[in-house]
Amino acid sequence: MDFDRKDFALLEALQADASQRLEDLAKVVHLAPSSVHDRVRRLERAGVIRNWTIHVDAPSVGLGVLALIGISASKPCSMLIEELRTIPSIEECHAVAGPLSFILKARLRDTAGLLALCERLRHIPGKKNTETTIVLETQIERPIPLKTLAAAGRA
Repeated sequence: MDFDRKDFALLEALQADASQRLEDLAKVVHLAPSSVHDRVRRLERAGVIRNWTIHVDAPSVGLGVLALIGISASKPCSMLIEELRTIPSIEECHAVAGPLSFILKARLRDTAGLLALCERLRHIPGKKNTETTIVLETQIERPIPLKTLAAAGRA
């Protein structure tokens, strides 16, 4: 899919606040509201906009522990992924290159919950070992840098 600067400006505005009205977005990208609507639908159909969501503050809803868990496997990743999908506290699972097979991002209520998760992971057949890191504070968390892509001539 080809992007122009208006697409990037629209995506950036939506990343900042996806609840904006079409009229307000139109002012930002200097297009008619109907054109903005068409562009948003085109970006949705192309899979660029994957969903419309909110960002929940995890500690506010009782999930005070964020952990990154590395898994080394003796079996192919495809043989472990279904088991990992059944664990609700795993927010993200990334297949990676290097000594680890996966890196998991998990959110839990407390360290007792993390211990229970680690015990569950240890019993997955084909898992060699785990390496767990507790996140003390997230220093940088930001959306995809669309201005950088647009400036680099991607638009």
